[in-house]
Amino acid sequence: MNAPLILLCASLSVASAAEPKKILFLAGTNSHAWGQHKHLAGSTLLCAALRETPGITAEVVTEWPGADALATADALVIYADGWQAHPANDKLAVLETFMNDGGGLVALHWATGIQAADPEAKDQREDPRRKHWRELMGADFEAYHAISNFWKADFAGPSEHPISRGVKPFSLYDECYFHLRESEGAKVERVWKVQPPAETIEAGLSPYRGNDVARASLNERKEEQYVAWAFPRPKGGRAFGFTGGHFHWSWAKDDARKLVLNGILWSAGGEVPTKGLESKTPDAKRMLAGLPDKNPGWTEAALQKALDRAAKGEVVPWLEFTDKRLPE
Repeated sequence: MNAPLILLCASLSVASAAEPKKILFLAGTNSHAWGQHKHLAGSTLLCAALRETPGITAEVVTEWPGADALATADALVIYADGWQAHPANDKLAVLETFMNDGGGLVALHWATGIQAADPEAKDQREDPRRKHWRELMGADFEAYHAISNFWKADFAGPSEHPISRGVKPFSLYDECYFHLRESEGAKVERVWKVQPPAETIEAGLSPYRGNDVARASLNERKEEQYVAWAFPRPKGGRAFGFTGGHFHWSWAKDDARKLVLNGILWSAGGEVPTKGLESKTPDAKRMLAGLPDKNPGWTEAALQKALDRAAKGEVVPWLEFTDKRLPE
């Protein structure tokens, strides 16, 4: 059996933070098409961004961490496929112990949703595994309840929560899930509030595109939705969830990246700086590094132009260029 890949992203400089933090990333298997669900490349990029703050060390692993590794981590970040492929499906008791001891838990994109004990059930509210996950994360990308689609999510600006410190208003075209199922025992703190367009919910019933409850919430009652949240867990530990991150290119968005880096530090029990965690903007060459799929003809110059457009708030329809060249 091949040994698990371990990437060390620890800063080589002397830690100067008052409370050094160690972050452990669990990168799931890559899936989907070009530039989508590239968990290892995304985790490695975020890991490197964290190391720019003295006092933070980080490591990326591709298999479930051993007890010793988990015991020395201040937070575990899971960036992986969810539901049937979620790496924590049989590890919830381990995560509960980790959080009871003060550990932080972060879930990105599909990793915000665990697999139900009965995945075929159309109502999974009382599913024991989903209830356990909500008790840890505060919210869950639940099948037949939450909504997944591609749309432009607008961040209005920082709130009173420290995770939003230094994050300026921005827009992100991504597959940001919403209408999540929340924990019954304690309320989540909504960090990125949104009002998705009605067309993000499709007709009929499907595991992730449409259901009557979500339609009533969004279209009839006009209820506020959210795509990022904080959960100060009553029994110990902190959790942060962000449902974007389908596209690898989203991590080039400075304010989206800052929001997630802030959330990771907060979950680890750290104090988020007034201006948030700063990190260098990755250029096209950096964004293309480490992608395992066959490039459909994208050049660095074309990608840089697209990233620059996205940075200005334009919607770049990444999905349209999954298997063809970006315009030069």
